[in-house]
This record gives sequence, C-alpha cells and structure tokens, in this order.
Amino acid sequence: MSEVINSHALLRKIERIEKELEDLRTMLLKMVVENLSAGDEIDRETLKAFERDLKDMIEGKVEVLSADETIKILSEKVGG
Repeated sequence: MSEVINSHALLRKIERIEKELEDLRTMLLKMVVENLSAGDEIDRETLKAFERDLKDMIEGKVEVLSADETIKILSEKVGG
C-alpha cells in the first residue's frame, strides 16, 4: 500500500521542529549557565566559546540539516 506524502505539510512540520530544537538548545545553555554554583569557575576561553555558540544559535547560524535535505532523506527511507 502506497501512501501519499504531503511535502508542503512535512516541510512546515520540519521547520517548526527545527525552530523548537533551537529554542530548546538555547534554553538548555541558559540553564547550564544559571546553575553554575559560586564555587564553579569557567575559564575565559570556554566562556567566550560558549557565548559565541549561544549567539550563533540565537541568530540561526548553527549548521543544521535543512528541511530540503531532511525531506530527501525521509523520501529515500520511505521509498526505498
């Protein structure tokens, strides 16, 4: 039995999931920073790297699998 895949609906859902994942990553990083106890120390290099990564996530610069690539992979899995 062959199922029809609505690529536009799938694309919208993937884009929404990607956005939610970025939001969750940002929240997790913020929680890690907030939960550092006063006795915990972080070196400047690590802090700068963390800040840079967080900024990239917020600005959407994080390299992720595109929706088109995801659809292609899913189509290959479903079709073959």
